[in-house]
Amino acid sequence: MNHIVFRLMAVNLALIPVLLGGCVNLGSGTQQTTKFYVLNSLYSSKAEIETKRASGETIIGVGPVELPQYVNRPQIVTRTGANELEVAPFARWGEPLEDNYARVLAENLTMLLSTDRVIVYPWNRTIPIGYQVVVEVRRFDGVLGGEVSMRARWTLLGNQGDKILLRKKSSFRERTEGLGYEALVAAQSQMLAELSREIAAEITALSK
Repeated sequence: MNHIVFRLMAVNLALIPVLLGGCVNLGSGTQQTTKFYVLNSLYSSKAEIETKRASGETIIGVGPVELPQYVNRPQIVTRTGANELEVAPFARWGEPLEDNYARVLAENLTMLLSTDRVIVYPWNRTIPIGYQVVVEVRRFDGVLGGEVSMRARWTLLGNQGDKILLRKKSSFRERTEGLGYEALVAAQSQMLAELSREIAAEITALSK
């Protein structure tokens, strides 16, 4: 009987460090809150924007938009070196990044071309699309407190997407104005605004 009691006491004593360790881990530090971010359109910018009206009744379709798979995830991805990435555990996109990118591009074109006839892919095949903007983003990332980069290939299509009107490559760099993720996403929004201006200028030229 004494032998059994001694073994039970030994087991209980062995568990004490584990339980104490769990209490220390639970009680140390504060729980970090996940924050969510979205790209912003030119509607949220205070800068003066020169708008040009596209051809009157022309419908502009935006998409498909394709992003690199390493950034097309819920967490925000940054660079820590030329070949090294870091996935943020507590900084996430407020919606799928491809959807956010396409929506903001459409909002920017709506403003830059002074038209409300911009729709986002996918759309009904019966809709008469005058210009379709297809974007393949090759890079869309940056360094916290440093520089962000975007490289993209984009195509303007006509005739319901059956005719290639223009193909172009664009590259942008932007310095962040802060150290955190909010500044990083703001700089990425600025690069998307610059791409939107390039696309709007080409649509305007083709509409003349």
